[in-house]
Formats: sequence, structure tokens, C-alpha cells
Amino acid sequence: MQNQPTEPQNEPQNDFWDLGDDDLDPDEAKESSQPKQQSTDSASAQDTPAAPLEEILSDLDDDPLPPALPPQETDPPETTPTPRRYRAKETGREATPTTEIEKIFIGSLLAVLVGLTVWGGYTYVGAAPNGNLAEYKEDFPIQGESVTIESVETWWREPVRGGGDPDVGVVVEARLIPCASIKISEGGSSTLQVSFRDGEDQLIGDILNLSVSNGKFENGSNEALVYGTDGFTNPTTINPYVNQDIAPWTLAIVESADGAEPIVKTRIEANRKEK
Repeated sequence: MQNQPTEPQNEPQNDFWDLGDDDLDPDEAKESSQPKQQSTDSASAQDTPAAPLEEILSDLDDDPLPPALPPQETDPPETTPTPRRYRAKETGREATPTTEIEKIFIGSLLAVLVGLTVWGGYTYVGAAPNGNLAEYKEDFPIQGESVTIESVETWWREPVRGGGDPDVGVVVEARLIPCASIKISEGGSSTLQVSFRDGEDQLIGDILNLSVSNGKFENGSNEALVYGTDGFTNPTTINPYVNQDIAPWTLAIVESADGAEPIVKTRIEANRKEK
């Protein structure tokens, strides 16, 4: 006895290839079918030949360009000011060869300068004081109207500012003053005016009046010491004075009348002579 399978009676028989299209909505079917059409259109577009390049360019020329945007104002970027550099102006002069005229001019100028130098040297030497410019009267003894001057000795020294016997009347600025020792002979009575003068015969200091009675000065002696109330303000001036670079100063003695010619005119020596 063979057992044969029995087919179920209640189950519906479905086809193997039945995908359930029976329940599909017609509208959904249209939408699902559209991509196929698009793909068909793209395929047809690929089959359509491309437009020529000239037509594309002509279409671009026909299309109006969009209006240009107005320029926007932008703040300039902040920059750090750089220090200004100054450059010295360089002036150059091309060296040119010296012409004959220039050589002659330079030579003449040098000759004139040399001549002036030589002339100035001779002039200075000729005009330099030599100690004999003044007309001295120092051939002692010298006879006056009433008094005979036996001798005069001169020198320079510093003024005495203190002590028991200071120099009276000497200006403060004086650092060296001229001095003299005057010796007379016994005899008459008169007045001697003594003055000191510089190299230009200008009066320096005060005039001293010495009274003489019977051949004696007021101190009862036949010798008197006198000094100038002014002199050199710089003590180093004695150096050029010794070298005769400065015209010598003089001591002048006038007897009695004012304005009369001096009976004695002697040079002021730099140092006192030793006896």
C-alpha cells in the first residue's frame, strides 16, 4: 500500500514568478516608470550631436553682462612710518689737467708771497728796538742850572705792598715797577722833576718832585731813591724787555721850570747793577 501525498485543499496555489504586482497602484507604477524615460532621454541626448563652438560663443556675446559692482571704499592698511634717511649730497669734481696759464698764475702767486715774507722779515728786523732809539743824556756828571747830577742807577722790581715801608701810590695792577737811585753833588738849591716814560715816551705813573737845598735832598742825603707808581701788569714782560723786543723805558729829570728839556734821560735797566 503506497502512501501518496495529499495536496492541501484550503491553501491557494501561488505562481512562482508572482511578485505581488496585482496589489500595485497604477499611479505608483507611472512614477516608477519615469526614470526609465529619463534614462531614455539622456540616451537620446547622447545620440544628439553637440552644438558648434561658434554658436556657443555667439550666444555668450548676445547675453548682457551683469552690472559691475560699485567700488567699495576700504580703509588703507595701517603701516608703520619708516624713518626718513638723509643722504649727504656728494659733490664730485673731475680732476682736470693744469693748464699752462694756471701754472703761470700759481707760480706768480707763490713768488709774490715769498717776496712779501722776505720784505716783512727785513722790515721787522730794521724796526725792532735796539736800545738806541731814544736820545739819551747820561754822560755823567751832568750840570744843570743849580744842581749837578753825579749819577743815576735804574732797575725793575716788584712793588712792596706791606711791611713798615710800603710803596705809596702804586696801582694795584702793577706787578713790576721801575726804580732809580739819583745822586747829586753838593752845591745849590733847586727842584728836580722826575718822571718815568715808556718806549713811546708816554708818561707812566706820577711825576715826582724832589727838593734840593744846598746840595742835599729833604732826607739830608745827597742820594734819593725813587720808584714809578705804575709799570708792567704781567711780570713775564721783563723777558722780552731784557731781549730788547720791547722799546726801553726811560727816566727823565727836569730842573725847575715845567716844560723844559730834561737834563737827564737814561734807560731803565732790567736789573740793578752790582756795586
